[in-house]
Amino acid sequence: MPYYSKILAEHSSCKQYADFLHHLIAEDFFNAFKGKVTVKKISESLKVDTVKATKWIREIYEQVFELNDEKPELFQKNGIKVSLCISHYDNECAFNISFPVLPREHEIIYFPFVKAKVGTERFWVRSIQYDISENINTVTLWLEGGILNRYREFALEKALFQKRISYMDVYKKSTFELDEELKRMYRN
Repeated sequence: MPYYSKILAEHSSCKQYADFLHHLIAEDFFNAFKGKVTVKKISESLKVDTVKATKWIREIYEQVFELNDEKPELFQKNGIKVSLCISHYDNECAFNISFPVLPREHEIIYFPFVKAKVGTERFWVRSIQYDISENINTVTLWLEGGILNRYREFALEKALFQKRISYMDVYKKSTFELDEELKRMYRN
């Protein structure tokens, strides 16, 4: 995401990759280039070793997450300020962002930026949490990676309602383990 990289460039001038990042921004991240943009093409164009370019791209990516955690206000300019708690299988990350409107439970969100972190760019809203205090109001969206299976979610809610599964099972067991337990319960 060029926008996030520009925010990082404005707030991390002393890093080793600073010149590399500024060159990427000046080249508009090679968006005008026809065809697939590879690290080799980037490193040749910017006259940098491929190993260094790969290392710096990884560092830039990680630094965006760190800056987002330290100074979320830089990424939450317009709209409703939201904290995203993103998970996909065993991979998790958090990111602070703004939305023009709040999505509802079970709606789909595409967020390609986090694909390298969690393994997918497609998420559905598992739940929304509103924390209201005297000075600060926060909204947290819990996003689950992959494709929503409403039948599975209704089966899980039914099992919780009937006390066939405890809430602690939902937090302690993996998705796969819960799915197997639900399949055993509702075979017919």
